[in-house]
Amino acid sequence: MLTLMLTLLAPAGASDLVNASTEDGFDFAVALGADLGGQSFSSCTGSLITPEIVLTAAHCGADLPMDLIVLAGRAFFGPSVDDAVTVGFSDGWFHPDYEPLESGPLGTLGRNDIGILVLAEPVDFVEPVWIATDSIDEEADGAEVTSIGFGVTDSGGGGSGIKRSAELTVDRVDSTFIYSNSSSNTNEANVCSGDSGGPQVYWDGERWVQWAVHSWADVNCQSQSGSTRVDTVSDWLLDQIEIVHGSRDRCEVWGLYGDGFCDEDCDIEDSDCVEPLDYVPPSSGGDSEKAGGCSSAGQVYRLQWVTGLLLGLGLLARRRR
Repeated sequence: MLTLMLTLLAPAGASDLVNASTEDGFDFAVALGADLGGQSFSSCTGSLITPEIVLTAAHCGADLPMDLIVLAGRAFFGPSVDDAVTVGFSDGWFHPDYEPLESGPLGTLGRNDIGILVLAEPVDFVEPVWIATDSIDEEADGAEVTSIGFGVTDSGGGGSGIKRSAELTVDRVDSTFIYSNSSSNTNEANVCSGDSGGPQVYWDGERWVQWAVHSWADVNCQSQSGSTRVDTVSDWLLDQIEIVHGSRDRCEVWGLYGDGFCDEDCDIEDSDCVEPLDYVPPSSGGDSEKAGGCSSAGQVYRLQWVTGLLLGLGLLARRRR
């Protein structure tokens, strides 16, 4: 069964959700691409997880020199690459144990398909998305998640560069991937080439939590997709957050301590969650002004990413970290 499926898989490249709706929300979802000669294009998708870090898939750039990505790569914050605030990059890292997908009878689905790109400057106009660090195993089976991406709208490769979202059903999970079958989803929606690296998020009742990063789909984007779980690689992600920000505590990085809202998932107790000694609960029927949680509102194919960058700037020597 696995061998048969692998023969149908296309390497997760740069594309958009099929049978999805255009999306003005989910501001933390960004298009990743370049702006060459005034022509903007996207090749992958990512998500803002701190004011300076974009989370994406390793296959979106692990085979490119980081110097090239820093010089020519761009993150597009907005509903489309033509209507966006553009920010460059200063650095990036991909998981050291990343193994790419390999199609064919002896192929594999790969693993650790995850990486980060560090923005050239902090972003203060978008609230990052909270990433899952605790196991999602108990909640995931049969759960409804939302996938966001800037990829193509069909297997023919059209419609990339516009943000879209779709509701997907979690049909199965293993230690690496969240699997979703098109037949289980409304309008048979699913991720496609270009949605690669984009966020798959879950509403926990208070906020959106990123559960996974889009990794692969079948060659026609009509059968099944797999997204790399964030919780199983969260230790590595927190290590990278500490390298960039000097702390693994996301509440400290986000500036949530003492901001007037009680954030219960912080590494240490938020002072906003401590009731003063003279605290009097609001009367029944009254509205409290205090809100809980740190809630968030709310194919240009991969070949073009590689070709465009190389033609625009020339191949640079890979910088090794």
